[in-house]
Amino acid sequence: MNHNYAEHFGFTQSEVEHLLAAYGLQEKQQEVQQWYDGYLFGDTEVYNPWSVLNYVKAAVSSPQAFPQTYWANTSSNDIVRKLIELADGSIRQEMESLIEGGTIEKPVHEEITYDEVYKSEDNLWNFLFFTGYLKKQGERFDGETMYLTLAIPNTEVKLIYRNTILDWFDEKIRQKDLTGIYNALLKKDTKLLEIELSKNLMETISFYDYREDYYHGFLGGLLKMMDGYTIKSNRESGLGRSDLLLLSAPYIGKAIIIELKVADTFAMLDETAAAALEQIREKQYGAELMLEGYRTFTYYGIAFYKKTCRVLTEA
Repeated sequence: MNHNYAEHFGFTQSEVEHLLAAYGLQEKQQEVQQWYDGYLFGDTEVYNPWSVLNYVKAAVSSPQAFPQTYWANTSSNDIVRKLIELADGSIRQEMESLIEGGTIEKPVHEEITYDEVYKSEDNLWNFLFFTGYLKKQGERFDGETMYLTLAIPNTEVKLIYRNTILDWFDEKIRQKDLTGIYNALLKKDTKLLEIELSKNLMETISFYDYREDYYHGFLGGLLKMMDGYTIKSNRESGLGRSDLLLLSAPYIGKAIIIELKVADTFAMLDETAAAALEQIREKQYGAELMLEGYRTFTYYGIAFYKKTCRVLTEA
């Protein structure tokens, strides 16, 4: 928050440009900016120096080197994990907004100490800001309180949130009783399956702006613990790739083929689910499985819109 010595807490834009030029990496400027820029000290925008130096070192050794989350390896990211664990509906919405590139507004308290971090939701948000997981985009004064407009600084930090959310979700799934979902799937109870999936969606945090990747990972995570079945993702079969396959042992010969789609509106859920189901038939996703000995097939077309879904089946 202080303007004094602000440029000394990271690399400035001109310093990064000189650094990249010194190593013949000028073409990497946009990539470095997207991944490691975005921190604001006072009114001075700076890059994360640790990550920039590690990236330049890697790029000098191999020009095809991909950017990585170097900073993540220096921290346990416990503060992000704690916020996710404590998240109620409003916090989940705020985290989704941040990960999608939006902003939130919070009161700032510079005097917070470590033993006060978990005493309130505002303290957690403040600590995320002061430890670099959020950046200031604006500020306003109201009475005696300063409010900050906060955003995620860059791609590196965005991936820290994403990976922490994935780890949390994976751990939470292992603790949940998912027999309701599995029984509904095996009994072709589409209404119960819709209720169970929507209930679990309400507990998740989207980091893909509700794109198909988000739902694919969500459903794959739920189904991977299903006893007696192996899950396959985007496997080549017939005339294309089915999104998810649930396969029994070949000697039992049962296969559940699932195609996912995202509806543009809530009103389009039915037609989108029908289109997903039709795609399984048109592209003959079961063709290759027949050659492997599978004889009993169940098809599911599932359409998602935000935290709701529609499920259609045909056996």
